[in-house]
Amino acid sequence: MKTLRNFCCVLLLALLGLVLFAASGLLPQPSRLWVGGVEVTAGGSAPTSAGSAVYDPDSRTLTLTDAVIEGQFHGAAIYAEGELILRLRGGNRITGQSAGVTALSDLTVSGQGSLTLEGTGSGVQVRGCLTVFDSVELALRGREPLSWGKLHVSPMDMILREEGTLWVLPPYSVLLTDGAFDAAGHLLQGEPYYETASARRGEPVPVPPEPKREGYWFGGWYADPELTRPFDFSQVHMESTVLYARWIQIVALRFDSWGGSEVPDALYAWGDVPVPPPEEPVREGWRFLGWYGDERLRTEYDWTLPLEGETWAYAKWEKVADYTLYGIDAARYQGEVDWPAVKAGGVSFVFLRIGYRGYGSEGILSEDANFETNYREAAAAGLDVGVYLFSQAISTQEAVEEARYVLELLEGRELGLPVVMDFELASDASGGLLGRLYDAGLSGEEYAEICLAFCREIERSGYTAAVYAGTAMFRDVLGEALAREGFGAWLAHWTVQTRYNGPFDYWQYSGSGHVSGIGPEVDLDIRYVLRPPQVTGLQIMPGPEGQTLRWDRVPGAQGYLVYRADGDGGFGELGRLSGAGSTLFTDPEWREGSRYMVCAYLRVEGEDLKGEVSEIVSPESPGP
Repeated sequence: MKTLRNFCCVLLLALLGLVLFAASGLLPQPSRLWVGGVEVTAGGSAPTSAGSAVYDPDSRTLTLTDAVIEGQFHGAAIYAEGELILRLRGGNRITGQSAGVTALSDLTVSGQGSLTLEGTGSGVQVRGCLTVFDSVELALRGREPLSWGKLHVSPMDMILREEGTLWVLPPYSVLLTDGAFDAAGHLLQGEPYYETASARRGEPVPVPPEPKREGYWFGGWYADPELTRPFDFSQVHMESTVLYARWIQIVALRFDSWGGSEVPDALYAWGDVPVPPPEEPVREGWRFLGWYGDERLRTEYDWTLPLEGETWAYAKWEKVADYTLYGIDAARYQGEVDWPAVKAGGVSFVFLRIGYRGYGSEGILSEDANFETNYREAAAAGLDVGVYLFSQAISTQEAVEEARYVLELLEGRELGLPVVMDFELASDASGGLLGRLYDAGLSGEEYAEICLAFCREIERSGYTAAVYAGTAMFRDVLGEALAREGFGAWLAHWTVQTRYNGPFDYWQYSGSGHVSGIGPEVDLDIRYVLRPPQVTGLQIMPGPEGQTLRWDRVPGAQGYLVYRADGDGGFGELGRLSGAGSTLFTDPEWREGSRYMVCAYLRVEGEDLKGEVSEIVSPESPGP
């Protein structure tokens, strides 16, 4: 019992202490609030003439929704002994006798909406600060609209004063959007553009950053969705406004230089008329013929037509040559050929298949069944003739074997064109690759060595050598290897215009041609002839058999003409050598004072196309 009495005494003393502590003002007291003359300190709904007012004592926030409040406590429609926050929704009005609101501490007004505070003395009496933020439109009315305290607003807010009224006006909003159509009246593509910005009332709309839209150029801001009135950024505004973006559809004119130097795309507004690019493309060894509007290069590009979508222009080229001649290649598949009719139809040259290696594992070499007849009759008809062998060589030894087989079949016959190694992978009727060369899986370097071995063997025997292949093989290492050693190239690329930029002298551009004198389809070829360059490095060496001339090989030459002059006489043809590699000539009948010069030649439609003659040389002393 004694312990219980002691506990009760302690509890009574503690309660008495709390009462005294509270009476001294040292404990926090709830901020008392009167709305319309009714105390709502404990929270809940407050009396209003319209709308609603709800007080949350924990946050000291009175939320007003389209509220109209009248009445008074100490002359104010709202009286707060401490801090008060007014949260607005919609339009609100508070009217008191002497003041709309009296706050003995800070008063904060926030939210989205408007508020009018009025009283005969002032709109607001505040002991601390009246702070306004968010999108609040505030009007204070009275003899002294704001008394006692200070006003804090956002720098974007506008303050207006006139006798008896003070306004705090938030910034007006600017909606940045676009219409449904672009500048040409076409339905806009992509996601709608939508952004908002703010501007201080009484000031012009700040110029927004230029928006971006894929596939369009920005064409300025407009005041109407029909894009008829450009927006005037010099005008001041008080109310929210809408700016409409004008979009201009971009159309590209793209250039396919077709193996030439790159030409950048040109961008235009829809409906504009394009202009040719300022610089023409360049392509070594080719002459630019202009821009064409179709991939078949049949119609020149029309620079008067407006652009209404992505458009392509294609470069047309002409290979630089002194002569451009048209010919064919033929084998037994062409059957019996009327060669005079072929010649009369405009064909100037022909490559005849002399033989082939089977693409089976045995790789048997065979002569083309029609070669003898085709050679005799084509040469008699006046065509320049060359020969080719379909190769399936998988080693340099087999390449040499193929070259010797060709030489054996030629039996020294005169040719106006090179001896060609047809180096390609065999294929079946559906285009699938097969055969011994395909199965060998050789590298590009091995391909090149095989072809070089064939060409070297051919040129050692007094003929000029070349290789036939497709663009893939030439682009790998073969084209570079042939050019390095000065052997010719016959390009196979069935197209209207090749993009291959390596050197070549012949182009097989179609496998389905038709010519007079041949019933079945036939391959069509172009020969590009450049006059042979000057022979260089001419030297003369005495020997027991006479004076021997030596000179540098001229790649692709069909042969050489040797000239001699004796005494004061003029130069006359002394000898003719066949084959680009035939660079030695011995004159057993020279005389003291003999002078020599040499030129390379090509056979073009049965005639010699001679290059520039070499410098003149003469022996230093008479022979034995």
